[in-house]
Amino acid sequence: MRSIKKTAPARKSTKKGFKTTEPYLFQTIGKTEVHILGTAHVSKQSVDEVEKMIQKLKPDVICVELCESRMKSVEDPDYLKKLDIFKVFKERKMWLLLSSLILSSFQKKIGNKEIKPGDEMRKAITMGRSLKKPVVPVDREIQTTLKRSWGNVGFFSKMYLFSALLASLLVREDVSDDKIEEMKSDDVLKDLFSQIPKKYESVKHVIIDERDVYLAEKIRQAAEGKSAKTVLAVVGAGHLAGIEKNIQKVNDLAVLDEVPKRKWWDNISIILYPTFFAGLIGYTTWSQGGEAGMDLFSKLIYIKGGLAALGALIAWAHPISILLAFITAPIGTFVPIFKAGWVSALSESYLRKPLVEDFEHIADDSESFGGFWKNRVLHIFLVFFLPQFGSTIGTFIVAGKGLKNLF
Repeated sequence: MRSIKKTAPARKSTKKGFKTTEPYLFQTIGKTEVHILGTAHVSKQSVDEVEKMIQKLKPDVICVELCESRMKSVEDPDYLKKLDIFKVFKERKMWLLLSSLILSSFQKKIGNKEIKPGDEMRKAITMGRSLKKPVVPVDREIQTTLKRSWGNVGFFSKMYLFSALLASLLVREDVSDDKIEEMKSDDVLKDLFSQIPKKYESVKHVIIDERDVYLAEKIRQAAEGKSAKTVLAVVGAGHLAGIEKNIQKVNDLAVLDEVPKRKWWDNISIILYPTFFAGLIGYTTWSQGGEAGMDLFSKLIYIKGGLAALGALIAWAHPISILLAFITAPIGTFVPIFKAGWVSALSESYLRKPLVEDFEHIADDSESFGGFWKNRVLHIFLVFFLPQFGSTIGTFIVAGKGLKNLF
């Protein structure tokens, strides 16, 4: 990471006469006192401590570990009612939405009825607004983080990581209060990522290390404001060590906000894929006659289209969505931007729009396979995956048959 300049060395301490029960970091930036409170996102004790610190410190600025879009959703109780899932699929943002839903669902599972994930952030925002103090979101946009982490791994690595995320949906975590308090340890996130293979180190770097730098820089910027004499930052405890390393130097956030561009082989694959099948059908026609070529083309339609439609049927999709899966799968062979799963899910999200209660019950419904058919949000993603999986299997079958006939 490129540093532009450095200031005085970091000083970790607790301000004299100041006590807190939570993980805590005290820094001075110029003449500004910066208090950084480490929390667990499902801890009642963390919520209570946020309230106590705001009452005691009366900070000029309150920073929260949220990006602007997530802060809007936290502040707006009608956020889910306004979410247009049809638009999400139309703009091809389903991977980002699904990743966000999985992560928030997992947090909800380890929480309880009394405390919702992120309640300590809500408390900080609410109190900041009531005191008429600036509340600053200091985290990087979640879409940028997900795109950067997703863009750093290959196809099979994506499947591995995504299957691990999906598996977390099917697990019910009964976490004790003591276990929740352990989440405030600086080493929890490091321990979590130390258990995954080394080749996924780049994902850990994006999700943890880069955000440590981002959080530190945004907090430092808030502390350098003209009116800020005291700043309180509320962050997950796992970020404290990384923030301490970076808060006393200026970091270039433009580098961390860059979204990976498509790699050259991604662009080439879009051309090679339809070229391969067009060439296979063409060569079969030339070498074995028009009937053989038409036979292979027919197999492409009914095998690939049929398996995509079967996937949609298993997902119990709307009849129109099933028909679209059948039609789109073979078309997608020659026009790769059309995906059977994407089109059928787009249709499903339009024909069977999720209700607010579907979003609210994701955590509970995802604990059983039946919930994926019951919950309209989960069901749409099922309609996305199964036709796409069927279409992919069909691709290999047809390609295998075509090559076998030639050799």
